[in-house]
Amino acid sequence: MVKLSAVERANAIFWWRKPGNTLEESAQIAQWAETAGADAIHVSTGSMFPHPRNSAGAFPIETARRNYGTLLASGNRTFLNYLLFRYLPQLFLWFWQQCQKDFLQDGKIVPERVEGLNTEDAKAIKAAVTIPVLCTGGFQATDVIRHAIQNGACDGVTMARPLLANPDLPKIFAEGRNKAKRPCTYCNRCLLEVLDNPLGCYRSATTASKK
Repeated sequence: MVKLSAVERANAIFWWRKPGNTLEESAQIAQWAETAGADAIHVSTGSMFPHPRNSAGAFPIETARRNYGTLLASGNRTFLNYLLFRYLPQLFLWFWQQCQKDFLQDGKIVPERVEGLNTEDAKAIKAAVTIPVLCTGGFQATDVIRHAIQNGACDGVTMARPLLANPDLPKIFAEGRNKAKRPCTYCNRCLLEVLDNPLGCYRSATTASKK
């Protein structure tokens, strides 16, 4: 399987950078991968971490300020990120939100606007190959997943954050429910807490500790 960032948007936050691969270029890469023997293409987006469309959602700046120093010894741009998080957090958040206008309402993330954000890119990749195409993008509701597959955008979807929020999500689907009672809010604390702490849903842990 080959995982592709269909549209890299490498200049999403730092505007002076080159934008990276376009959708048309990624479709060509997918074709080359198929010719080389790939069994499936896994469609994502973005080009770095953190990226406002991968993983799309809020950016927990206080968590980043507390934990990001763990990465200082590795990576190409970790020091620049660290400086932004530590000393210019509001500036970074402003850039982040400018790139997420499609997902925001009154300055807050609307989960329904995040879920399935890569389906159109996946559909274009699927049209270019004959092997199965998987799509990532915050999927956690059966009606959204069903629509993506039936609409020809992909052959299946993949999940990460929603399974941290609800590890029994496949069972919930099997029981006929559309989504979990407490779905992932895309707060993204899990992505930055994991730098120093165990992998898990920290929204759930925080809420539970207040009860």
